[in-house]
Amino acid sequence: MSGSERRKGSAGELEVAAIFQTAGFDCERVPNSGGLRIKGDLYGDVPAHVEVKRHETARPWAWWQQASEETPQGLLTVVAFRRSRSRWLAMVDLEQLAELLADRRELEQLRAGDRRDEGPAE
Repeated sequence: MSGSERRKGSAGELEVAAIFQTAGFDCERVPNSGGLRIKGDLYGDVPAHVEVKRHETARPWAWWQQASEETPQGLLTVVAFRRSRSRWLAMVDLEQLAELLADRRELEQLRAGDRRDEGPAE
């Protein structure tokens, strides 16, 4: 891997970490591309194994295989990827995504119920 490819990869990992940080997660880039025996490109309190890919040509099946083989039991596998001048996208297992969306809907319904229980302000 050339120096420019390493820099591009590092920059991509920092960009993805910043997205998670903006959402309130404690998330950092793994130094030395996993040289500390940490699998994945990011670490912190994000409940997912995140692989970051910044390539002009997508190789989703290879990326998914790598990420899913390294994902510890019980964590969501996420492949974050983009090409130059594009938005970041994420690849996740559809069944796990459906579970996350169902959990979110349930949380929103609970919050809506809490607001109704408060009644009108006096």
